[in-house]
Amino acid sequence: MKRTERAEALSYTLSLANEYVREHAPLSDRSKRPSFHLTPEIGWMNDPNGFCSFGGKYHLFWQYNPFEAKWNSMYWGHAATVDFVKWEYLPVALAPDKPYDWGYGCFSGSARAENGNLYVMYTGVDEDAVQQQCLAYSRDGVHFEKYERNPVIPSSKLPEIYPIKEFRDPFLFRRGDRYYALVGTKTELCGNILLYRSKDMKRWKFVGALFGGEEGGLNKGVYECPTMFEADGKDVLMYSAQFLPSDGKRFVNIHSSVYLVGKLDLASGKFNVDYMGETDGGFDFYAPQTIAAADGRVIMTAWMQMWDRDYVTAPDGYVGSMILPRELSLKNGQLYQRPVREIELYRKNERRVSDFVLDDEENEISALSGTRKEISFGIDTGTAERVGIRAFVGEGCALSIYYDRKKGTVTLDRGGCGKLIRGAFPETDFAARSVHVAPDGNGVLSFRLFLDCTGAELYVNDGAAVMAANVCPDRGAEGVSFFAEGGSARFCNVVGYEIEVK
Repeated sequence: MKRTERAEALSYTLSLANEYVREHAPLSDRSKRPSFHLTPEIGWMNDPNGFCSFGGKYHLFWQYNPFEAKWNSMYWGHAATVDFVKWEYLPVALAPDKPYDWGYGCFSGSARAENGNLYVMYTGVDEDAVQQQCLAYSRDGVHFEKYERNPVIPSSKLPEIYPIKEFRDPFLFRRGDRYYALVGTKTELCGNILLYRSKDMKRWKFVGALFGGEEGGLNKGVYECPTMFEADGKDVLMYSAQFLPSDGKRFVNIHSSVYLVGKLDLASGKFNVDYMGETDGGFDFYAPQTIAAADGRVIMTAWMQMWDRDYVTAPDGYVGSMILPRELSLKNGQLYQRPVREIELYRKNERRVSDFVLDDEENEISALSGTRKEISFGIDTGTAERVGIRAFVGEGCALSIYYDRKKGTVTLDRGGCGKLIRGAFPETDFAARSVHVAPDGNGVLSFRLFLDCTGAELYVNDGAAVMAANVCPDRGAEGVSFFAEGGSARFCNVVGYEIEVK
């Protein structure tokens, strides 16, 4: 292709992005930032990409606009870690500097380490919004070269039923001596995921569609950002379904993250579904990616944000964070999630509280106050109609988390926690999310709550249900209290830690 004026300008895009970050990131105020949730140094962050192990570290990339705290033509940001908690920022990895990606940029994708090189596969989006799958590689895990014959899965290899402007987010994996890629797409009816096969990651053959109809949910958008792992002899497929209709308490967000337990037929591309669940029941969770850690654990990260919402951190020069990575497992055919155990290495100032009973009252515990905390506790629900905890407590401010006996649900209510974060239609409730859970045989519920300045993650019953939410608490709102309404309840095994990551 003839080298155009635009190509000349964009040939410097990567170096300009890194120069901008080096110059402007040190000027941003980090005092109010989350401590143990990865945020961009500056600018906009969305989907995690290329979660992988390479060179003795775990690498994570993400959709990135370094120049503004809003979405624009996409780059790939980059950080690395040895423990999933403390991250080292690395130079911007990919920039929209080729004809096949210089329109809307380098969209989401995945990575694999092979033969001493790190390969990333991503979606390039050109000026006409055509989406095609591209390959880049690195010898050092930091500096990347794009494959000279990109795109490796051009739009011409997409069956006609699927639109060329809705074909994105490849997930690379290997089975035996073949590489496979799952790519998100849609039809007029609903989303779908396509399977491709290759011997060398450069020449790809279409295998088939995972779903023949609406097995993955009847929505009006793409099944974005697929990822998959194996557990207990099953394949666990995850994706984020745009505009998925709500199902009772599930899938209430404008876009929802789904997991399917079943089996992928590599010969036909068909995914046989045993169970469909919601990955996270909170407000802010999207585009999860998984990897296998060196010790065999399946680790997941995700964007702790949601599209079409108020982005309240934008005035501070950044938008977006990642969840605290989670360890995944199957139990009775359903997904369980726990925070990575490495977070326990960052605990400081343990505070234990003796068991206590509340009878239609509320009790503030000053020893647990703070905005960068881990708090765990059990509740013997007793006779109380509602029982729970409030965090980020201040004058007229609180994040409320409670069990409702009549409804059989745990609710996370951020409606009174400072400025309410709002979103777009079809969402109608921007204050509360609920998940169905049941106490154990002794009537006890267990909770593990992480607070990190502008966010909260809640684990119920050892990870049977998980909820992530961004919040905008008032300045100085740091209190923690427990409450019981309409009866009595006993609180047990209450312990808190400060979480300090420097």
